[in-house]
Amino acid sequence: MSIYSYDININFSDVDKNNQMSNKGILRLMQEVAGICSGNLGYGVNDVPKTGLAWLILNWKLQVFNRPRTNTKLTINTWTRSENPLFSYRDFEVYDNDILVAKASSKWVLFDVNKKCITKITSEIQEKYKCIDKFAFDDNSTKKLKEPKTLDFIMDYNVQRRDIDTNRHVNNLIYLDYAYEALPSEIYENCNFSNIEIMYKHEAKLGDTLSIFYSNTEENEYIVTIKNKEDNKLNAIVKLYN
Repeated sequence: MSIYSYDININFSDVDKNNQMSNKGILRLMQEVAGICSGNLGYGVNDVPKTGLAWLILNWKLQVFNRPRTNTKLTINTWTRSENPLFSYRDFEVYDNDILVAKASSKWVLFDVNKKCITKITSEIQEKYKCIDKFAFDDNSTKKLKEPKTLDFIMDYNVQRRDIDTNRHVNNLIYLDYAYEALPSEIYENCNFSNIEIMYKHEAKLGDTLSIFYSNTEENEYIVTIKNKEDNKLNAIVKLYN
């Protein structure tokens, strides 16, 4: 398999208060299609009991050009690239008919659910995914985000049951919810954020208390840093800008 194409509708839960596709909504749809693609290859969520393997995401980079409304049918193209034994990149292009509405790049590792550790991507798995030389972004990679030097504490948050996914930790898209809650009201209300980058570092589990910090750079980039309150380990960094 090279480029995998899938038609999917924008649901009501994927739009914002203005009935426009939200950033979390488009990431959810991309994640959904990536899961369907992996399932077709025998490495989806339903295959975990048999394979003992699950894909974990390390980074997202998203750019949105247009925001369709509820029930719009989108075509999502996705493919893997630059695969090696340690991690895999998966890129996306999203179309409304022939109009490119969003693109994204993501970085994944393969997790052994029985040994509770990251494992190598075997040549057999690489052969099934068939990575290709195509890049969603010119810089061809998702870059690690650096923790800002100045952090303004916003709040502590206790991880809830609703935040947990099938991997028994906070779902990657929930961190975007945390970031939006940390933004000042005037920023949240007036910025759509056509660009988002998210870096995941350590998992958060049910019962963890997270400390959430906010920073605003001179380039009008808004950065939310999420840490474990008990040991100060970095869970994730979310960068939002237009």
